[in-house]
Amino acid sequence: MDKIYIRLRDKNDGVGKPEFRIINLFPGAILLPIGLVITGWTVEAKTHWIGPDFGLLLIGTGIILTFQGIMTYIIDAFAMHSASALAAVCFLRSLAGFGFPLFAPAMYNALGFGVSDTILAAFALLIGVPAPFILWKYGERIRNRSKNAFKDISKGS
Repeated sequence: MDKIYIRLRDKNDGVGKPEFRIINLFPGAILLPIGLVITGWTVEAKTHWIGPDFGLLLIGTGIILTFQGIMTYIIDAFAMHSASALAAVCFLRSLAGFGFPLFAPAMYNALGFGVSDTILAAFALLIGVPAPFILWKYGERIRNRSKNAFKDISKGS
């Protein structure tokens, strides 16, 4: 991640931007839903154990890539307030961790693993794929509207 950041910073006349940290989100946003579909349908079909494990490998890789990209982006974007920004993200993630078990057992019992994981993959695609593109294109503009975010140092802010 740092090598990519340094290369992008050097191409930008030595000025780093937090948006250079979200490069990991692009492959992660694709790997996660692919892994969900593979895992769900290979479990549903009761295939050899390597099928679900390969899907889980893709899920884990997607989660790690997106988690690292989001965390480093937030640290760079809210340098002086990064602890508070990370706490807010952790709180939202914890809410999802709290809420998911409330409906997941019923969903998996009613729909099965294949359909349930496909629904989750669809949500991951709807949210996860546009997010890196939005941050890449509009991240600086969004940051410049915040009084707590890192401003573009090339403009003297």
